[in-house]
Amino acid sequence: MVHLLEANGVRVFSLPPEFADINAFAHWRDGTPFVFLNTTTTPERGRFDAAHELGHLVLHGDERSLASPEAEREANASASAFLMPRSSVIAHMPNGPLVDQIIAGKRNWNVAAMALTYRLHDLDMLSDWHYRRTCIQLGEHGFRQGEPQGLRTRESSQILSKVLPAQRAQGVTMVDTAEDLHVSVEELSSWMFGLVMTARDGAGDGGAPPSERAALKLVHSQDPTAAAPRVRRVRAR
Repeated sequence: MVHLLEANGVRVFSLPPEFADINAFAHWRDGTPFVFLNTTTTPERGRFDAAHELGHLVLHGDERSLASPEAEREANASASAFLMPRSSVIAHMPNGPLVDQIIAGKRNWNVAAMALTYRLHDLDMLSDWHYRRTCIQLGEHGFRQGEPQGLRTRESSQILSKVLPAQRAQGVTMVDTAEDLHVSVEELSSWMFGLVMTARDGAGDGGAPPSERAALKLVHSQDPTAAAPRVRRVRAR
């Protein structure tokens, strides 16, 4: 989902930690779509949130409100149908599936068990009673708080993973980029947390290029009674 958004011109970033109570949000700025994702949720939830925000961007554009209850329902329905197409679900899942079948089946689409349960109910493959009962059982198995035995790896950004190394190769550090954007390095890193591995420049290096940064080198003591080698901070040449 993250790759799909980026391939279609959407700028994808993460939400800073202080906004952990928000799953995601999207907006248009000067004709450019942006999506911000909470990268502390489960990978399955992250995929659904990305699809949800794509629904907002496609269905509502920059003209309609993205925050109304109707818009939320439409974006949820869009994400559900996008990630779990009707024909695919009908082909892979039986009518009235048991909880174990739902837990196994969710791996076909890399979605949360609750999301698949909702989709099955929406496709009339679960009755109202069966749907409520299944939700209760999944909750008892811990699927309301998380995704037991779920995906291990969160979807990452291909754009950021290419841009950052290219900048480093040109001697442009995170400090330089943060200064250009008039933000702190910590704030800049928070926009990319969970989407790509980021490195913070040490204060002592002052944003020096890689060839001039300090490195750690093991120096074995000449004293035979020394308990362990000493670590000396040296300049790379």
